[in-house]
This record gives sequence, C-alpha cells and structure tokens, in this order.
Amino acid sequence: MGVERVSYFSHDLEFINRIKELIEREESFAVVEIVKTEGPSALKAGNKLIIRSDGSFEGWIGGFCTKDEIIKSSLEAIEEGLIKFLYLKTCHGGSVYLYIEPILPKRKLVIIGNNPITYYIKRIGENIGFNVMEVSEPKEIEKIKMNKNTFVIIATMGERDHEFAEVILSSNVRYIGIVASKKRGDDILSYLRNKGYSDDLISKIKVPAGININAVSPEEIALSIIAEIIKVSREAKAKEVTEEEIDLVCGMTVLKSSPYYSTFNNRTYYFCSKYCKEKFDSNPQIYVK
Repeated sequence: MGVERVSYFSHDLEFINRIKELIEREESFAVVEIVKTEGPSALKAGNKLIIRSDGSFEGWIGGFCTKDEIIKSSLEAIEEGLIKFLYLKTCHGGSVYLYIEPILPKRKLVIIGNNPITYYIKRIGENIGFNVMEVSEPKEIEKIKMNKNTFVIIATMGERDHEFAEVILSSNVRYIGIVASKKRGDDILSYLRNKGYSDDLISKIKVPAGININAVSPEEIALSIIAEIIKVSREAKAKEVTEEEIDLVCGMTVLKSSPYYSTFNNRTYYFCSKYCKEKFDSNPQIYVK
C-alpha cells in the first residue's frame, strides 16, 4: 500500500519545494509531521512526509507496523478535508504522535452561459472561495484542468447545452448542473444515453440544477445551485472497503494483505511485522482466546 518516491527529504527547502510543486499541479495530498515519539520507534520528532491521494508517499514513513495506518489516516484526511491527530503504538512498545494536514486544491467552478443566473452564480461562488472560470465555447473546456474538485454549471438556456454536457461528461468532474426544464433535461439525458454513455457517467448530471427551494428570481436560482454544489462537495465519495484485522500481539490494525500471517486452529491471523509474527508463533495459545 503506497509507493515511496524518495527515501527522505535531505533538508526543509527540498520538502517545501515539493509541496509547492504539488500545489501548482493542483494535486490533493496530506502533509504528515511526527510531533513526538516515546520508546522504540523508527520515526523521530520533526520527521515530515507527504502522502498523495493515490496512497503513494514521499519521505521516510518508518516501520511496517505503522505505515498502513499512517497512509489510511492521511487518505481519510484528504477525503474529509479535515486535520487529524494520530497516536500509534509501534510493535516494539514505542509510541508515535502525528499531525496530518490535508492540502487540497481550490474548488473550481466552471460556468457556461451568460445571463442573470450565471451572473449571480459567479458572484456567490467567488465570495465563498471558488476559483470561478467562464466558458463560451466547447473547445475552451479542453484548456481547463478538470478534477474531482471541479463543478460545472451549464446555463445556455437550450443553446448547445447537450454539446457542452457531452464534452464534459468524460472528465473527472464531481458535478454537472444544467439549468433547464425537466423536459429539456430528459431530452439531454436521452441524447447522451443514445450516444452510448453509461448511466454511471450520466449520474454526475443534475438537471434541473439546484436544490428545490421554490426559487423564482435569478438570485434565488443561483443560490439553490450553489447550495447543491456545496452539499455535493462535502459528501465523501464511496470508499473501497479493505478488510482489516487486529494484530493480537501489539494491538495494531493491519490489512489482510500483510505479508506477515500465521495459521492456528484453522484460522489465519495477520501481523504488522516479522517480530509480532514470530512472537505469536512461539506461543499462540496466550494470544488466542
């Protein structure tokens, strides 16, 4: 779980430059700093590392018994957008205290169309911190870096809206909202299905866009759409569930993919390290109850 890019950062400037590079590339990642250690630990206070959104890591992550938990907690921090404080025990009886801070790219709001509704969407979006971009032609979309922090509003009032939806559909955006009537929306969705797009992709489209607040004026419609975008942006995406076990020797949570495991009484037990496996093997009866 996770691939190391470099063994360590030789100095703080190298670490800072790498963070700057990832931010410029609009990547999501977490910075992990070792705050304090007690007893035996491969990690030391002041050590820093980077966990990227694909589970790969850069910097010294320490021993096997803490590695998976650090990566797992960092990915949760990235997904939730929240700082985490982590306390771990090492398999040799030490303790590690960590600070995990997610670094996320600014949410991007792409607006297609020029009318009173898009005017207010832009104003509200900018006021609450979105990076707002306006588009008038499908070819302009190719120049925009789309990711799961990108939200798109199509408000062309029926003019080429199906064309814009098709161009955006295969990108990695979180949400595509179309300002249209239900009948027009059904026509757009039918068009996309007939073009061969899967229901999974089409499910990213919300038409009519916005939460139902009985909005009437352009300002109210814009507010309902921004509210829906915020709701979607806060929802955690479905996570792949990985089976876990408790290391009976040290109490650590470990994945069933761990290379350290033993079979006793027709059951398999998993361990965080060779040390814990050997300790278990020497006298399994004292650990299995």
